Amino acid sequence: MPSWDDLRYFLSIAREGSLAAAARTIRVDATTVGRRLAVLEKALGARLFDRMPAGFVLTEAGRSIRSAVEEMEASVLAVERKASGDDARLEGVVRITTTEAFAVRTLLPGFGPFRERHPHIEVQFLTDYGALDLVRREADIAVRLTRPKEDTLVARKVGEIAIAPYAAESYLARRGQPDPASGFAGHEIIAYADAASKWPEARWMTEVATSARVAVRCNSLLSVVAAAGAGVGIGLMPCFMGDREPSLRRLMPPLSTLSRDIWLVVHRDLQHNARVRAVLHFLAELIQRERPLISGGGLTVPMPEAAAQARTPAVPRKPRKRTA
Repeated sequence: MPSWDDLRYFLSIAREGSLAAAARTIRVDATTVGRRLAVLEKALGARLFDRMPAGFVLTEAGRSIRSAVEEMEASVLAVERKASGDDARLEGVVRITTTEAFAVRTLLPGFGPFRERHPHIEVQFLTDYGALDLVRREADIAVRLTRPKEDTLVARKVGEIAIAPYAAESYLARRGQPDPASGFAGHEIIAYADAASKWPEARWMTEVATSARVAVRCNSLLSVVAAAGAGVGIGLMPCFMGDREPSLRRLMPPLSTLSRDIWLVVHRDLQHNARVRAVLHFLAELIQRERPLISGGGLTVPMPEAAAQARTPAVPRKPRKRTA
């Protein structure tokens, strides 16, 4: 009879399409994944995948068992969550999935006190632009910018991220103040590449900066901030990043259509777990403390007359003065 451990390797290959990708997901080497698949195929007496140039493709036998194996996975994960959900100990591992930019600029700089408060809880920050699956226990807590739709997840809104265009003082000294009404004519922008080209920021740049030249394309917010800070061009970024950069100047108030809600998300089976609750409480406390900066109130920026008259898809919001 095949073991569940071998079957989970089968599922990972089916989802990822290759031994290497499955290995990264399970955090083992590809040789181990291949060996476990061979053991499973021998135990079942059937070939589960066709090895194609483009990757591993399920055979008819593989397709026939996949749904049953996924049901087994759901049951196993439910048992793990139920057991973990009743854990009252303030110790163990808690995994947080969030974006690298939010972790680096907001969460990690303020996370020191948590270690003093809970020295026996190990927190793992999993920073990726792809959302890890809380249902499959790829993480315990998610800090997301969209409210989850799964009815098994519990979400709490804890803030809003304001976004605005920024440029370096050195850039503005060379090129002058940009005029949104002219489509940023005579200016250079920092555009987006790969998956980032689907972000709302990319659409805003496409619709507004119609007369600007693209200076460079980036696929991460940290890269956008670095390029803008170096005077490469105008970049859109969260105010909690731009307002912290001494070389950058906010060009107009936050763009209301680009504002993002911040959600703390956890699986309902884990919401009463003591260590998970401790991390959730601290994250909410930390984000609330940083809320003025996150929501765009870190600076008072007069709205340029040209920006006020520009036909843009965003209705700028008057920034609040910093309260903390």
